[in-house]
Amino acid sequence: MSDGARGAEGADEPAAWAEVERRWGEPAIHQAYVARFNDLAAIAIAGRRYRDALAARPGDPVALAMKEALLRKATVLGLAQLPRSAPPRVPERGWRRRALLLAASTLASALAWTVWRMFGGRGP
Repeated sequence: MSDGARGAEGADEPAAWAEVERRWGEPAIHQAYVARFNDLAAIAIAGRRYRDALAARPGDPVALAMKEALLRKATVLGLAQLPRSAPPRVPERGWRRRALLLAASTLASALAWTVWRMFGGRGP
């Protein structure tokens, strides 16, 4: 059994579940039982317990609510375990436009210089 399946007070999971079944109508005991589990393997154990309770008592609102709470907790823990990576580098916007403007202005300057040399750059 995983470390997450052991409570802070040292009681093992089967004894804790027996206490939950004995005090089934008390929401606090269910919340304390679910709060004991801190890893996915242990949450699976608790989820199995509530799934079996639903099989024995179909539609039980307490078992449905706790199963939903365990699914939320497992989702959060699972997402927290995903590796984090830096977002992809986005190239600077507008660099093509600036390069095209530079090329066009260079070409226009060269053309203007050539026309000036051909028609106005020579003396009388």
